[in-house]
Amino acid sequence: ALAAGQMGAAGSCCSCEDETGSFLEEGKRPRRESRKRHPNEFTIIIDRRSGEGLGIDASPEKTGTLEIKNITPAGLVDRWNKSLAEDSREIVKPGMRVIEVNGRYNSAMQLIAACRETEVLHITVIPPGDL
Repeated sequence: ALAAGQMGAAGSCCSCEDETGSFLEEGKRPRRESRKRHPNEFTIIIDRRSGEGLGIDASPEKTGTLEIKNITPAGLVDRWNKSLAEDSREIVKPGMRVIEVNGRYNSAMQLIAACRETEVLHITVIPPGDL
């Protein structure tokens, strides 16, 4: 009887872990669904650890994105553009929108805050008219 009692305790402990497992999954799920992927989106990787600015002017949009107004010559984004082939679809141009930076999205303020961090930035951009 004692052994069965111990088994029961282990069993209940297991089901307890399963519950936390599914709870964690639920915590992740809404995030994946809430930002729908755009067919033409692309991600640029900019290293800001040197503290240099991105070299873009962007204005916050009501949609929670940033519209790129212009790109400063020789800034980090301009250098990214110059490192690509001229016909690359990953060249950042004015009119494009920033939709995610390092996993933050749906808030222009969050995007701006993320862009100010001096770390490696993963910036997801979509062409104009893609929202």
